Amino acid sequence: MSYPLVLTPLFIHVALAFALMLGAGTALGGRARLSRDRCAEALGDPYGLGVLFYVLTLASMLTRHADLAFVLLAFVFVTLRVLRAVTVMGGRGGTAPGLLDRASALVLAVAWGVFAVRILLGI
Repeated sequence: MSYPLVLTPLFIHVALAFALMLGAGTALGGRARLSRDRCAEALGDPYGLGVLFYVLTLASMLTRHADLAFVLLAFVFVTLRVLRAVTVMGGRGGTAPGLLDRASALVLAVAWGVFAVRILLGI
C-alpha cells in the first residue's frame, strides 16, 4: 500500500483532534461555555484509542503489514470517531457516544489482532 493511502485515516483523525482542541480553547458567541464543554467531551478519549491507533499505523508501516484490510479497518475506526464527535457536538448525548466508543474500540481491537497474528505467524 502507498504511504498516502495508509496515512490518510491517521491525518483525518489528527485533523479531528486539532479541530476539537481548537474548539475547546475558543469562545464563540453566547454559548461559549457549552461549546467548549462539548468540544472537550468530544475530544475526550478515556481508553487511549487515538494513541493505540497511531501506534498501530506506524507499526504497520514499519513492518510493511499495512495492506488493504488495515486501511479499511482504519477508515472504519476513524469514521466511528468522527461520528462520535459529531454526536457529542450536536448535543445528542445519551447512549450514542458510548456505543460509538465501544464500536471503535472493537474495530481497533480487530485491527490489532490481525496485525499481531500476521507478525507472530510471519504472514
